[in-house]
Amino acid sequence: MGGMQHTWGKRASRFGGALLLALAGMLTSADGKAADETAFERELAEQIQKLDPEAATLFAEANAARERGDLAAAAELYEKVRARVPKFSAATRRLCTVKLHQGARDEAVALCRKALATEDVAENKASLAQALLMRPQGTTPNMSEAREAFELASSAAARKPDDKFAQLLVCESALQNSRFDQLRNCSRALERIAPEFAPTYLYASMVDASEGKLGGAIEKLDRAKSLGLDDQTYTSLKGQYEEAMPFYERYGTTLLYGFLGWLAGLAALLGLGGLLSTLTLRAASAVPKSADENATGADKWLRRVYGVVLWACCAYYYISLPIVMSLVLVAGGGIIYGFVAIGRIPVKLVAIVAIFTLVSLWAMLKSIFFRRQESEPGDKLDLAEHPKLRAVLEEVAGRIGTRPVDNVYMTPTTDVGVFERGGLLRQLAGRTERCLVLGAGVLDGFSISAFKAVLAHEYGHFHNEDTAGGGFALAVRRSVFTMALSLAQGGAAAWYNPAWLFVSGFHKIFLRISQGASRLQEVLADRWAAFAYGAEAFTEGLTHVIDRSIRFDVHTQAALSEVIQEKRALANLYRYRVRGKTPEEAEIEKAIDEAIHAEPSPYDSHPKPADRFAWVNALPKRAIEGSPDDTLEVWALFGDRAKIEKQMTQKIREAVAMNHGVIIPAGKPKAKKDAAEEETDEAEEQAPEAAGAA
Repeated sequence: MGGMQHTWGKRASRFGGALLLALAGMLTSADGKAADETAFERELAEQIQKLDPEAATLFAEANAARERGDLAAAAELYEKVRARVPKFSAATRRLCTVKLHQGARDEAVALCRKALATEDVAENKASLAQALLMRPQGTTPNMSEAREAFELASSAAARKPDDKFAQLLVCESALQNSRFDQLRNCSRALERIAPEFAPTYLYASMVDASEGKLGGAIEKLDRAKSLGLDDQTYTSLKGQYEEAMPFYERYGTTLLYGFLGWLAGLAALLGLGGLLSTLTLRAASAVPKSADENATGADKWLRRVYGVVLWACCAYYYISLPIVMSLVLVAGGGIIYGFVAIGRIPVKLVAIVAIFTLVSLWAMLKSIFFRRQESEPGDKLDLAEHPKLRAVLEEVAGRIGTRPVDNVYMTPTTDVGVFERGGLLRQLAGRTERCLVLGAGVLDGFSISAFKAVLAHEYGHFHNEDTAGGGFALAVRRSVFTMALSLAQGGAAAWYNPAWLFVSGFHKIFLRISQGASRLQEVLADRWAAFAYGAEAFTEGLTHVIDRSIRFDVHTQAALSEVIQEKRALANLYRYRVRGKTPEEAEIEKAIDEAIHAEPSPYDSHPKPADRFAWVNALPKRAIEGSPDDTLEVWALFGDRAKIEKQMTQKIREAVAMNHGVIIPAGKPKAKKDAAEEETDEAEEQAPEAAGAA
């Protein structure tokens, strides 16, 4: 505090008399305003009237001239009064004030000294103090005069404690003498006797500044400005206050409100996600009359709102990253600074904090500037080798009214989904690469009619442009994943890390919004499937996908466990007959039923299957043109089933080796097999029960 007071002592030397000159327009002199109706003026008028009636007339004329700003006339008239009544000190005192305003400071000081010598009253002490304090701006203060002014002003205030001008002079002289204790006292006195007086808040602001309360100092200075403080004094002092403020205090309030606004924005996005989810369920239960209404009306409006909110959420993510990086820096730097401030630096702990901070910052930077190289989603099929499959793909696309997929990728599991690849220009030109991902594990027992209905659902996403224009959301999803992974790998995934709190919290918000949009997209795509191939076919297809997903997982776990434990070969997972114990059929049926009726969380991308079945079956029925091959299994559309199954099995063996370090052989070379071994392998590969038996 001493350093701050020293600073303001130097400030007083720069302002000094110039500040009093600025305040003089608010308060003319120790006599108050020259108004005949005041009690003080009446007292003076009565006093000089008794001494010299003619001088009383001259005194009144001098006061009037001073009141209207005619300083030359006022000075001449006060001189005449002094000549007639030398012992009437009020005339000398007022002449002193006039000379001050005319710039004749030395003459004014001499006149005020004569007035005080003539009559030792509070008004004369205050006027002399004022004359001593007021000097041209930029001149070096005379400390002996400043000390004398302080004594005179203090004496005048002691005699008249409720005189605001006397208290003002005490404040100014205390400021010039760096007497901040007295500045505090006179400031409080002004607050008591003149609460609507600009100098009251001016000096109160200086008291706060001297105590390091610069935020409060600026508030009081603003109050003084509103009560009439001149612009020059206000601007100069406020600039000095702001310059002296620490960064956190100068911008602390703004940063706090900004941070709260940022949190409010996240909360608003979360609330919008919840509201849109509710509206999605309502839209899903509304039954359209025809396929033309599939994505129009309220549904179309809702999709657009979802698009805007999702875009805003993505933009908010990138806006938030600098804020989170600042929080990490402040948190880490603040901890290290705290150790330095207390004079005790635990080196190991400081190193941990520093590494923790750097890891967090690197994770955020990496999430922005580094993009993981995309891998192929599966093995790309040559559709020329599977003409029947290509024909079905084109048939379904034609019925939905959209372009068919360009490529089909096979995976070992039970995937069924579509996506588009290509930048913004390719999207605008309609030249994106449309891809279908199809899992080999879902194809057993999958009728072509049900497959077409599921495929129509996927093409419905293309028709509704669900897969186009999602580059921004995809980039955010990748960035969030990259940041979370980098934080976890760097050991910085902790609840007290602002970066981890943000990425985990934002991920939930992003999922709530994006998955809510996805639920609406699924409902609309379901309608396309139902209108194109019938609700029964779609219900059968979706049920099959759920059924195969559970059965294939059970079969795969049992088969892999068995071949690893018994160190057997695995040529074809999909034809492998599990010899050991497997879950009971009742357990599997129960798991399937639970999956169909499981209530989705706000973060799920799909509605409850049972609801989807109910919604499509409530749609208007229409005649569906079928094909003689619709009852066949989907595998009939492929050229070489065994080849595909063995390729997918190889993928699974590679995944087991990579993730668990276990090598599963594909089988012995046929040249070395005896007849019994060949018969066993052939039986395993041709067994019709295969995975279904699991």
